[in-house]
Amino acid sequence: MKKLIYLLVPLFLFSCVKVDDKKDTSSLIKNSESDDITFIIDLKINQNTNEDLNVFVEEITQNVIDKEDFCLEYAYYLSDDGVSVTLYEKYINSDAAIKHGQNFMSGPFFDRFFNLFTLEKFIVTGPASEEFKSFTKENGFVIEYRNSIDGFLR
Repeated sequence: MKKLIYLLVPLFLFSCVKVDDKKDTSSLIKNSESDDITFIIDLKINQNTNEDLNVFVEEITQNVIDKEDFCLEYAYYLSDDGVSVTLYEKYINSDAAIKHGQNFMSGPFFDRFFNLFTLEKFIVTGPASEEFKSFTKENGFVIEYRNSIDGFLR
């Protein structure tokens, strides 16, 4: 539990949410009217990895915060037993999600990510475009599309 707290506190303090002072926050947007696309990715931590989980999480999180202004939310949740991680990412739309995927695959974290983790489940909610679906399929990702994230976060 301590690891989870140590992991989440910096993530929330340095969230990639950008505040727009001119934005009217008094009205709610229904999910069906939003272009936001959310990833919920269940990962198993590889036991034979040479990566330090905490160092890697800090580096990749800082990279997303510093370089991806289209990221709305980004967090990792470490299981109590320390054998799995749930990654939560929210992007402004499908184009932003594709851009993130391109950045990730061509960046310094791709090989390290799959050295540290095994992908168990990749769930996407929101209005995923046909371009996004094609992009993920062409790059070997098996995605499960859902209408909402209710009940998925641990």
